Amino acid sequence: MRFSTLAILAVAAVVGGELNNGQEAIANPTPNLSELGGTIQLSNRNGLAVSEFEGARVRDVIVRFVNAEGETFDEDGLPIENRVPEDLIRDELRLMPGDDFREELVRADLAQLHRLRLFSNVTVSIEELGSDVVVYYNVDEAPGVSYSLGGGSNSDVGFYLDLGTINRTVGSPSQRFEAILTPSGEGLEYDLKFISPYSIGNNSTGYTLRAWRDRKVSEVIDQKIDLPNGDHAVDRRIGGNLIFSRPLGLWSGELGFNYQRISIRDEDGELATEDARGNPTSWSGSGIDDLYTVSLGFNRSWVDNPFNPTRGGKISFGTEQSIPIGEGEISSNRLRANFVQYLPIKFLSSDDPYSLPEMFALNIQAGTVIGDLPPSYAFALGGDKTVRGYDPGDLGTGRSFVLVSGEYRFPVWRDVGGVLFFDFASDLGSGDSIIGDPPEERDKPGTGIAGGVGLRVRTFLGLVRGDVGISDEGNVRVYVGTGQRF
Repeated sequence: MRFSTLAILAVAAVVGGELNNGQEAIANPTPNLSELGGTIQLSNRNGLAVSEFEGARVRDVIVRFVNAEGETFDEDGLPIENRVPEDLIRDELRLMPGDDFREELVRADLAQLHRLRLFSNVTVSIEELGSDVVVYYNVDEAPGVSYSLGGGSNSDVGFYLDLGTINRTVGSPSQRFEAILTPSGEGLEYDLKFISPYSIGNNSTGYTLRAWRDRKVSEVIDQKIDLPNGDHAVDRRIGGNLIFSRPLGLWSGELGFNYQRISIRDEDGELATEDARGNPTSWSGSGIDDLYTVSLGFNRSWVDNPFNPTRGGKISFGTEQSIPIGEGEISSNRLRANFVQYLPIKFLSSDDPYSLPEMFALNIQAGTVIGDLPPSYAFALGGDKTVRGYDPGDLGTGRSFVLVSGEYRFPVWRDVGGVLFFDFASDLGSGDSIIGDPPEERDKPGTGIAGGVGLRVRTFLGLVRGDVGISDEGNVRVYVGTGQRF
C-alpha cells in the first residue's frame, strides 16, 4: 500500500505565546438559537436560513472582535484585543446601514474577509429590532505570526518535512508573507508569497508576488518506464509570477504574468531527454521546457461561510496563454473551470450545533490545452486531488479532462466526522495527442472511477483528513492530509 502526500500538522506557534493553527483554523463552534437570545446566526455550522430578513432595513452594521469560543470579552472581563483595525474591516464590507438587507451581499462580505486571510473565522449574527435588523460581523483574528510543520513520503526523496509560516504583520495590516520550505537531497525546495489583497473600500488593486522551486517524481513520464539509467524521472520546476486582482461586482478577476522552467532529470539531477524506450520527455527535446504565460481568471463564491462552508457554492474559470519564447518556444492556451456545490441534508438525527455538519459536496472540473503541449504540462489524473484509489498520474495523462467528485459528509462525534465519496475522471481520449503517447506507452486506462470512506478529525491545529480509496481496478490507496478535499 502506497501512501500519497502524508501531511502531518505537528506544530503551531503564535507571536505573544498564544497557540493557534499554522494553517487557517477551522470554523469555531456557534451557539444555538436559545443561547443567542433572539439573534439569528448566519452560521457556518447549522446553516440557519436568513431569507426571512430579505429586504428588511439595516439599522446598523457592527463589527465585534471575538475569541475562539465566540466570546467578546476575555477571562478578565476585558474586550478582545484586536490587531487589525476595525476601519480596515468596515472598508471591505458591502452591506451598509440604511441598506435593504440582502443575503447575497452578506455572503460576498464573508468571502471578501476570508480572502484577506487575516481571520480564523467570521460569522454573522442578525438581530431583529421591530421591522429593522442589526447585522453583527463576529471576527476571530488569526495570529500575527504562525508556524506549521508537515511532512510526507514519496518515491523521490522518501520521507520529508515541510516547514511553513504565515506572517500577517508585514507592511500594512492587510498584507502578509507566506513561506513553505522543504529540505531535499538537491537543496531547499520553497514556495514563497507576498500578498497584498485588493480593497473594496479603497477600490484598490491587489497583487501577489510568488516564487517557487519544486521537485517530485513525474506523474507523466515515470509510470512503468524508467529512464535509460534505471532512475525515476524527476520533474523539477522553478518559477515565479506576479498576479493582480480586482473585485468585479460579486466576482473577482485576476491577471497574471507567469514563468516556469520544467525540466526532467534523473535522481542525481542530470537532464534526461528521453525515457528507456526512447520517448521524448519534453517539447523542446532538450529535457527543458520554458513557459512564459499570461493568465486571466474569474471566480465567485456564494457559500454561507467560506471558512467552513455548509451550503452554497463557488465557481472559477480561467485561461492561460503562453508566449513562444525560451526553450521549446511553446505556443498554447490552457483553459480550466472548477465548480463546487454544498447541499445541507438531514439523514441523521444529530441536533448538536457544535458537531461537524451533515452535507453533500459536489465538485466538477474540466480543462483542455489548445496548441503546443509539453508532456509535463498535460493534465495528470489519479491521486488524492483527482481520483482516490489511483496513484498520482496512473489513471491518465490528457490534453483534456473532466472530473466529478462527490462526498457525503456526516457527524460521528462532536469533533469527528465521516465521509463516503466517489471520484470519476476521464482524459476524453485525448492522451494520444501528447508527445511520447504516455497513456499508451504506460498502459493508462484514461477513464476510471473510485469510491471509498474517510475520516475527518477537528483539532486545535485544524481539520485532519484521512481517506481510503478503492479503484475500479481493485487497487486500494490511503491518503492523509489537512482540510477538506474541496
